[in-house]
Amino acid sequence: MTSDSQATQILSKTSRTSFAPGDVLRGRYRLESQIGRGGMGVVYRATDLELHRPVAVKLISENSSDDARQRLIREARAAAALNHPHIVSVYDVGEANGLPFFVMELVDGPSLSRTPPTEASRIVEIGLQICAALEHAHANHIVHRDLKPDNVLVSTTGQSIKLADLGLALPGQGARISRAGVVLGTPSYMAPEQALGQTVDARTDLYALGVLLYELTTGRVPFKGDDPLAVVSQHVHAPPVPPRVLRPSVPRALELLILKLLEKNPDARFQSAADTADALRTCLDEAEIGHRADALAHAGARRRKV
Repeated sequence: MTSDSQATQILSKTSRTSFAPGDVLRGRYRLESQIGRGGMGVVYRATDLELHRPVAVKLISENSSDDARQRLIREARAAAALNHPHIVSVYDVGEANGLPFFVMELVDGPSLSRTPPTEASRIVEIGLQICAALEHAHANHIVHRDLKPDNVLVSTTGQSIKLADLGLALPGQGARISRAGVVLGTPSYMAPEQALGQTVDARTDLYALGVLLYELTTGRVPFKGDDPLAVVSQHVHAPPVPPRVLRPSVPRALELLILKLLEKNPDARFQSAADTADALRTCLDEAEIGHRADALAHAGARRRKV
């Protein structure tokens, strides 16, 4: 577990709770060490004293707004409704000293942002696992709304991923705007309809998946700017630079898939995670062929040097 993996989206500079390592919540969950911090609260590695297993506990901060507290509760309920090998499980929800908390699966691994893959075949495999998680969430009428590398956890073996942090998740086809009128999410991964405060659905998550795959294949997000508003404006109006312009080794089929996911109009994107997964499997064949060709080329170069 890392500070950027199971911590919530940072909404303010500081957060404060009345708890510390060694405290026991509701007579059952002993806090061991802090592993994440955000404006909404903190995340602790903890021990479930009844089941004798390590868990992660997310606690709201004392200075959080009522809206933030409701988001934490909504995150717990949204995640608890899902049961999938590629989604972090929620075990329990409760309240301590008037502050809500929930208990979730502890993933001892880094986020995808800390261990980005470099081979196209591995990028496609990760995309397929994310699609499986999204397909399950969408089938249960949950839209994640904040898919990004920080919210994708990689197992210690490096083979399996888990989707985390449903703090912005909503029942399908809901629009989420804060009381201050600010659209919640991460600007670099925000679909145009989300940025405009319009109705979102499963295709909004697929746009974010397109941004994530673009970043993994090229080493940068498609749109950058000096401030969040500039980035959001590009998501709404600017076309992305094709991935192969930045990195010619990206398989052509994968580039076309990413660009389709990044269409401004949701109707022009893939319409489901299952459809996206089918297209990714086609890309996997091309990526594996390209990887084998690269390996043969490198082997030939080594022989020539000898």
